Amino acid sequence: MGPLSATDIISDPHGRDHVDDIENRSRRSNLRIVNIPEGSENGKDPVKFIAELLVECVGPDVFTEPPELERAHRSLATKPKDGKPARPFVVRFLRFQQREAALRWSRNHEVKFQGSPLRFYPDLSSALARKRAEYNGVKQALYKKGVRFRLMHPARLVVTFEAQTFTFDSPEEAQEFYKRRVAKE
Repeated sequence: MGPLSATDIISDPHGRDHVDDIENRSRRSNLRIVNIPEGSENGKDPVKFIAELLVECVGPDVFTEPPELERAHRSLATKPKDGKPARPFVVRFLRFQQREAALRWSRNHEVKFQGSPLRFYPDLSSALARKRAEYNGVKQALYKKGVRFRLMHPARLVVTFEAQTFTFDSPEEAQEFYKRRVAKE
């Protein structure tokens, strides 16, 4: 058997997983920042704009000086019409640790820019984002019941309930657990 072509890998179901894994690894140093008002960069170099924004909004808790960024740009969607949500910024940090520090800090603090609350997210492939979104229904139900949970990479739900920890590899497993154990409470 000869070497595999890209078409062979993509047509194989496990190959798609492999390609998706490679794509997500290449995005590891990326951060997606949502809610920066459209046009607020005023023609300024996006890398410099985001570096300064991070120092201003996140502050000296994380950045005493502007972080080193490889690149920064708005997502490639078309520019939204007035009144529609702004396109997110995709930012690639030179150092993964700086990206992690900003992401971790933003989870526990409110970040605002020009009166808009900013949200920081890891930059994931669309396939992985869809897999993680499949848990949204059960996550919402768990949240309403006050049950602690977290989503682990790539797409595994970890639930802490009655002093026990449960891990689910599929939304169906998690939903079944919710119906059987949590909904009764």
